[in-house]
Amino acid sequence: MKRLIIALTLPLFFGSCVSSKVHKGLQNDFAQLEASHDSLTKKHNALEAEYRDLSDVFKKMRKGYISLQNDSIDMNEKIAKLSQDLNELSRSYDFLLENNKSLLSRSTAENRALLNKLQRAQDELAAREDSLKLERNRIDGMRSSLQQRENQIAELERNLFRKDSLMNAVRARISEALMNFEGKGLSVDMRDGKVYVTLENALLFKSARWQLEGDGQTALKSLADVLEENPDLEVLVEGHTDADAFRGRGEVADNWDLSVMRATSIIRELTKNKGIDPNRLTAAGRSEYHPVAENDTPENKAKNRRTEIIITPKLDDLTRLIEDLK
Repeated sequence: MKRLIIALTLPLFFGSCVSSKVHKGLQNDFAQLEASHDSLTKKHNALEAEYRDLSDVFKKMRKGYISLQNDSIDMNEKIAKLSQDLNELSRSYDFLLENNKSLLSRSTAENRALLNKLQRAQDELAAREDSLKLERNRIDGMRSSLQQRENQIAELERNLFRKDSLMNAVRARISEALMNFEGKGLSVDMRDGKVYVTLENALLFKSARWQLEGDGQTALKSLADVLEENPDLEVLVEGHTDADAFRGRGEVADNWDLSVMRATSIIRELTKNKGIDPNRLTAAGRSEYHPVAENDTPENKAKNRRTEIIITPKLDDLTRLIEDLK
């Protein structure tokens, strides 16, 4: 990547002195950079979609948990009703037994009829007892399944709480580390469980350039120290421009290129800290298409010329828990 960036910037210094062969090589390298940018953008979009899906599944599981609780209450009421019916049958059975003694003196036909009635009552009672036993076994199974789901949901909630606590602690730590820059073109806030570090380009770059300035380098060094302390966080660096057309220089042709070059400059600065694994970092350029204000005044354009460093917790554990609940 370093050789590629050097190759991209050489035309700025040597101009028309570069041979057609070198120029063609630079074009190929730039095409590879564009492909890499597309891939990284897709990866970012996929991660955001996955995070939304996980949140939706958790909500559905919570609704399912409440439904199972209501079903358990209904089953308990049915058990109580069946027990009451069983008691009534038992009383009827005892009553028939008592009456049977007094009827023994009556005619054989009457006795036979009463015995048949008694046998039917006994058969019905046995059937009710078998049904009640099956119902109790089914409810016990449902209770066991419900308890298992409750445990899984509790674990999911604990993991979500830990993620939220971690991100709040990270936000506080970053705010502390960058305290001297807040109000000078830098802000730190939480959105959707992620920490957003927003830096206006006036703090980082000169107009139409992508080489970092001194204050920006100092702020990024402090941020890199915090990222080194939290190795389980993913980092996405997004470059943004205003709507003014960029007059390209060399292979950097437009606002798309400029936003990407600024994002990669910040990635390169962060990785000067050897404690940060580059696999955690993603660079993306969003050009002028995600403004935070109308591009109608110099002040609003300055707000849109920014870089957002988006810090996200890894979702591997949450994904596993959601899969277990399906």
